[in-house]
Amino acid sequence: MAGAAPPPQVTISRPLFRDRVYACFLGKSIGGTLGMPVEGQRETHAFTFFDPVPTEPAANDDLDLQLLWLKAVQERGPGLTCLDLGEYWLKYVPVDWNEYGVGKANMRDGFLPPVSGHFRNERWRDSNGAWIRSEIWACLAPGCPALAAQYAFEDACVDHGVAEGTYAEMFVAAVEAAAFVEADRERLISIGLSYIPPDCAVARSVRAALDAHRRGLDLYAAREEVVRASASTGWFMAPQNVAFVILGWLYGDGDFGRSICAAVNCGDDTDCTGATLGSILGILGGTAAIPAEWRAPVGDAIRTVAVAGFQPPATVSDLADEVIQATPLVLRHHGIAVELTEASMGAPVATKGIPLRDTRAARALWSRSPWQVRYRLPEVEVALDYGCAPMITAGEPRRLSLRMTNNSSRSLGVGVVWKTSAGLSARPSSWSGTLPPAIDGAGMGGNVTRYGRGVGLGAGNVEQGKPVICSVSLVASEPGERLHRGWAEIRVSGRGQCLLVPFSLLGVVAVHASDLALASKGAKATSDSELEWERGCTARAIDGVIASPQDFEGKRWHSALTPHPHWICVELPAPAEVSRVIVHFADPAGHPVDFDGEASLDGQNWAMIFQERGYTNPRRFEADLPRTTLRFFRLTIRRSASRQWPDAAQVSEIELLPP
Repeated sequence: MAGAAPPPQVTISRPLFRDRVYACFLGKSIGGTLGMPVEGQRETHAFTFFDPVPTEPAANDDLDLQLLWLKAVQERGPGLTCLDLGEYWLKYVPVDWNEYGVGKANMRDGFLPPVSGHFRNERWRDSNGAWIRSEIWACLAPGCPALAAQYAFEDACVDHGVAEGTYAEMFVAAVEAAAFVEADRERLISIGLSYIPPDCAVARSVRAALDAHRRGLDLYAAREEVVRASASTGWFMAPQNVAFVILGWLYGDGDFGRSICAAVNCGDDTDCTGATLGSILGILGGTAAIPAEWRAPVGDAIRTVAVAGFQPPATVSDLADEVIQATPLVLRHHGIAVELTEASMGAPVATKGIPLRDTRAARALWSRSPWQVRYRLPEVEVALDYGCAPMITAGEPRRLSLRMTNNSSRSLGVGVVWKTSAGLSARPSSWSGTLPPAIDGAGMGGNVTRYGRGVGLGAGNVEQGKPVICSVSLVASEPGERLHRGWAEIRVSGRGQCLLVPFSLLGVVAVHASDLALASKGAKATSDSELEWERGCTARAIDGVIASPQDFEGKRWHSALTPHPHWICVELPAPAEVSRVIVHFADPAGHPVDFDGEASLDGQNWAMIFQERGYTNPRRFEADLPRTTLRFFRLTIRRSASRQWPDAAQVSEIELLPP
């Protein structure tokens, strides 16, 4: 809810602000261009300048998506949410890289943000796609890291859910927003850390960088400390690369060129690390901090690669001008006590002590569920709560809930009707009740509070009434991997307000209750090899989790990329009779084509129980056997379907069923 701005606690001259916004995006263009030639390379580097020296800026999605978010703010207004940004993803982003593709595919299937970024996205939700696009939120919320962090959450959750990728954007956006009014590096990093969970991997990696620098380690030794601290998420992921940005900042000694080179020299996602540090330094020092020799090869132009269907700003100058036009609207909408004045260039003036940390706001953000989709009517807020991953097994009731909260000063009657597609039933199919009124107080749960006013996206200045929960039990009648859709129609009595809340559930195939090849029943799995970045994955073939065609990474055994054959073996806790074998595959594009199944009582002497050549079903293999007593079952894959990775073998789950 928009509010009149309180008396300013910080004033920033418009010329100064324009210079810093321009330097922010210019620094991003320079740093991204520096790092682009070695993007993704894990080894360290020794850059001291561009190599090769460019004649134009590199096209970079780090900046592209921010041009789109500016368009979204201009068209939807400052109260936009992840649902608005999701629509812009689908309309204007043609590329399907990694988490971008997962988020878009999920939204097309009806899994809206933040579910879109969390579901079927184990491989990429900790990755780098979000924190690299944080600057727009900082520039729209200068001096207000709490608001920048909330915008960052709404942005990142679309393709990263509630995970490290989202925490990373919250951290960077908070640092950058605070940098408009605070110059001390250590304080800025501390402010950023205050907006993310203290035990998250991003926080651990940043603290490792700080600790290494304090201990006097050189850059490359500090880099190894960060690599170790971020091992749980690994390479090309947000925790490691955000910490590389911090290393560049720490070891660059305030010099623009040395700093971005130090970040890039750590390796990995180098265009992102160089670009983000270039932005931070641009905000802190303006154009005066960026030497002419770094500016000249890149120039002022913007080249795009990841957006289409609209005309973005053609130059960094144009972008800066559009941002400074939008910023006062954002500040006014949220009642922020930061004012842009027409005074001449000068440092920001703090007329009162300005709080740059907001623990309540931060906790409200990072405690949000990835399985809850939020909507707003003028007087009612609604959250669709899946409770867990949006999947359903045929014949088993699946509960969904609506959490409805009244923002008005009077009680409201509400009616809900559940509608479902064929093959899905809802009980009860309708509900009606009364929402108690709101009471005087401070903002909704999950709202950001700044300078004594609510500034959450669309926030009010009253405390919501007690939420009312409306639940439904859904049952799918048909088994198999199919998408079930439906919606809840919500009407507010006497208000003419109607909200359609869509939902989707993915039908899944479950392992049989009688399956003997489960770790939970004492089974063990071994294999000839594992993919380097999926260590420990052999055990996933007997964990009872069957991957879907779109969501198989992190839910499979994957061999090393050495030549076939590859094998995986299941050992039962004791000999048992088996009459059926089911092998569930992982990536449909890389399913086994030629493979053998063998049985053994001692793990030494093997008997062939099936051989397949030219197998074409990309999802599963089933074999009925004569009653066979075995303790060991071994699957040997001799050829796979993938043309891109012909030596890869992968299996989601192995089932051994008794008679």
